[in-house]
Amino acid sequence: MFALYKKELRSLWPFLMLTFLLMSGDLLYRPFTERLDEQTWESIASYLRPGDSEGFGWILAVLAISLAYSAFPREHDDKTIRFLHALPIRRPWIFLSKAAAGITILWVGVLLLFLSDTAQSVWNTQSFGGSHWRVDLALMHVALQAAFCVILYGHGLLASVLRRFGLLPYVLLMVVASILEDVFAPAAWINPTELLTARYEGSELVISWVPWGMHSLVAALAFATAYAAWMGPAEGIGRGLSRARASLVGRLAFGCGSGVVVLMVIGLAVAVSEVDVPRSAPDPDASARETVSIETRRRETRRYAFTYPVSHEDRALALIGEADALHAAVQQRLGADEGPSLLADLTEESSEHLGIASWTHLRVGLVGETDPVRLRHTFAHETVHAFQHRLSDLRQSDAARSTRFFAEGSAEFIGFLVAPNPEAHRHARVVAAASWERHRMRTSDLLDGDRLQERFDTTLVYSLGERWSAALTAACGEHAVGDALRAMGRDDAPRDLPPRAFWEDTLHAAECDLETVDATFAQLMEEETASLADPIARLPRLGGGVSARDGASIVIVALLDRTPAPTQRFYVRLRADTDASDTETVLVRGELDSSPSESGVAPRVSFRVSRALIPARRFQLQLSVMEEGSPWPFAEAWQWATAP
Repeated sequence: MFALYKKELRSLWPFLMLTFLLMSGDLLYRPFTERLDEQTWESIASYLRPGDSEGFGWILAVLAISLAYSAFPREHDDKTIRFLHALPIRRPWIFLSKAAAGITILWVGVLLLFLSDTAQSVWNTQSFGGSHWRVDLALMHVALQAAFCVILYGHGLLASVLRRFGLLPYVLLMVVASILEDVFAPAAWINPTELLTARYEGSELVISWVPWGMHSLVAALAFATAYAAWMGPAEGIGRGLSRARASLVGRLAFGCGSGVVVLMVIGLAVAVSEVDVPRSAPDPDASARETVSIETRRRETRRYAFTYPVSHEDRALALIGEADALHAAVQQRLGADEGPSLLADLTEESSEHLGIASWTHLRVGLVGETDPVRLRHTFAHETVHAFQHRLSDLRQSDAARSTRFFAEGSAEFIGFLVAPNPEAHRHARVVAAASWERHRMRTSDLLDGDRLQERFDTTLVYSLGERWSAALTAACGEHAVGDALRAMGRDDAPRDLPPRAFWEDTLHAAECDLETVDATFAQLMEEETASLADPIARLPRLGGGVSARDGASIVIVALLDRTPAPTQRFYVRLRADTDASDTETVLVRGELDSSPSESGVAPRVSFRVSRALIPARRFQLQLSVMEEGSPWPFAEAWQWATAP
């Protein structure tokens, strides 16, 4: 069997070359045409994006069916099938050898894709953009793609029994599935490419096990039927059909049959289109997504070179008209020179961030942001990041443990100064003050990124970091943020210092000192806590944990110490341990169960979490509340829990 398997692999080497070009051919051009340190894993790997993964499934489908059609039909066309049957090998082993060779080529393609995407995405090490490459998520996608290849290969073997006519039933099935999906969305699972559609809860991939199980069962039947047709008694039927197709009458019969199938499909489509089927309420954002154009345009200003989608030109031009003024305001606040022109990509669409930036390149989500005030602030924030990279000579990124709060906080601080958003700024200050007071936080909790991640919500780097940057400016002068960045990037700056020592050295070189900033920051937070006492009092404290297991879910219950406002929403975040990054957490929204006015007991929020989303039996959870319109939640400290 192994010798036959090797022989099959040798005969499939042209497919191996094709597989390489389709699955990892971007290695031949992307490193030479794009800057890999500015590309994210999501931008490189299309199968990660929920809207693009189906197209990747069709690529695998074409490969799988082509390989399946090169198995037994080739042996019959070359008249070598009898030779195979004469070999001292049992027919099941012949079938398995051929199937294993085809599947091996597909799996090699999946492995090449994994290695290619990994090699290209790890170059981006930005602390606030970054590749976000995760070995667990990458291997999960590899496993799903490998299983998908086996399913499609089984269908390809079955279709190859009737040669080119074997695909007609599948074409009919796909058309029917498309029609059913249009009128009855749950029927979308009939389309096998839907199996690879990426869906996430938080940052965790959600696998629909029922469709996978159904397609696996159908694929097993396809393999069994293909075996019976190619290797068993049904082989004679295949030969009879081949002879029938060779005659004039046979060709006419098959042609008429194909025409009847096409007419049936058209008739079904017309019939369904005339049925008044009740549909769900329209998605208010659907029109915006549907009008995003592929076509882009470029426009240059004195400080930026913009790329934007034509469909959103009005929104883009409004921002472009203010861009140079924002750049000049940021430059003035940092006390910096103009520096090189920046490449501004306004086509960014991401569920994880509003924008990212590197030395001379920034990307902002123009399409997903309809509020011009927030858009201006985000653009200013990312422009500050570009200045940070240059002024610190990338030292800010190299010392991310000590500087993350400053990177995001100072970008927020200057962003609010040059592109004001009073409402968002007030909400952020409330979260910062509430967290500072209720958690009895100290400056050391903020300076050390590892310590902050271990105990508290890491989004505090934005709100508390913004307040620390305000204190730095108050204590050390108008250009203190820029001075600190330049001090980080000086040639003689010591390396690998712990967080407090790093900031003592940096501020000393910037002609300031950390003790003065600490005192100013403590006074500022005391004043903030007093002035924002009323909105802080509106935020409930949450305490609770795992309550019970309900089937395939666990229930987490949080008790509130006060009646919540109608505008407040409650969430729980889950992670495996303190080493988990922000992208490795799961976010679940809760439902308010009761309030004192209804039942006389403390308000309670329940979170129902699928057991599949629990990262480990022993895990951590964090409860939080978010005001409507607030950019950040107020979160309790992380706590350990055990899944029942």
